[in-house]
Amino acid sequence: MTTSSPRPHLDRVLLSCGFAPALFAAVLLIESFTRAGYDPWAHFGSELANGERGWTVIAAFICAGALTIAFAVGLRRSLARGRGAVAAPILFGLFGIGLVVAGAFVVDPKPGYPAGSTGAVSTLAGTIHDANLLPTWLVMTAAMAATARRLAAEPGGRPWAVYTIAAAVISIGALMTALAVFDSATQTGAWHGLWQRIAITIGFTWFGAIALQRLRSKRSKVDDRAQAA
Repeated sequence: MTTSSPRPHLDRVLLSCGFAPALFAAVLLIESFTRAGYDPWAHFGSELANGERGWTVIAAFICAGALTIAFAVGLRRSLARGRGAVAAPILFGLFGIGLVVAGAFVVDPKPGYPAGSTGAVSTLAGTIHDANLLPTWLVMTAAMAATARRLAAEPGGRPWAVYTIAAAVISIGALMTALAVFDSATQTGAWHGLWQRIAITIGFTWFGAIALQRLRSKRSKVDDRAQAA
């Protein structure tokens, strides 16, 4: 259920951009365990945008978002008509925009990080960042649902559909748990950083898996047409 394109090389490049969220997750985990004074279990990942090396996470957010938008374009170009052919690329693009917004509007420091922070400062950028969190994850979950619906209709796609639904449920469930154990009044919580990392690791690495699946599907279609010729 992949359509032919007059520029297959461009399509492959655009689809390869789907690995960006998984690479973002890797950057976040590396920064989480190498940043001095930062406790990955007691702080949200986006708090790494503060501090001396904050620019690395800001850049990772924006680059991952821009590349996810490019992936959405490639997905739309490569999909034939059918389930999710329009909805999935649009939702992927909106998710990419959410990542760009998360990087452009830096979260306010919470108590304990950077060193000496009390969490008393509230800025417009921080408010926008916080308000962007849940909509971005809901869009990501919707994108995964639309993709699962598409995969279920493709030959051999049912296992991928099951994996996609499982990843969507676990990732949004872990995020909601993180938000539930975080006390917005005191800006502290118990293990919310751990739960968010579970959500990010499972949800964002799914993007890499689905990008690989789409690339293999496209290559298979090209090979079939070549053999038929």
